[in-house]
Amino acid sequence: MLLGATIIALLFVKLMYDMSTDMTRMVEHVGSLSQDVSAMRESMESMSSNMASMHESMRRIDENIQGMGNAVQQGGKAFQQWNPAEMMR
Repeated sequence: MLLGATIIALLFVKLMYDMSTDMTRMVEHVGSLSQDVSAMRESMESMSSNMASMHESMRRIDENIQGMGNAVQQGGKAFQQWNPAEMMR
């Protein structure tokens, strides 16, 4: 009977040790997950800032293209009104 009680006590100690080890690992994983989430949040903020900058750049490009289009249209109108015969006089 004493042997059985000793075996049960040793199994209980082993179980407690395993549980402690598993809890330590779980805490490490949760800490790692927390760091990963923080890094992801920072990346998302950076990406959001980059997207805003890209949007502003695209808006300026669009304005420049429209300005070029207007200049080409005005040049085309001026060219249509140009009369080479009058220039020769």
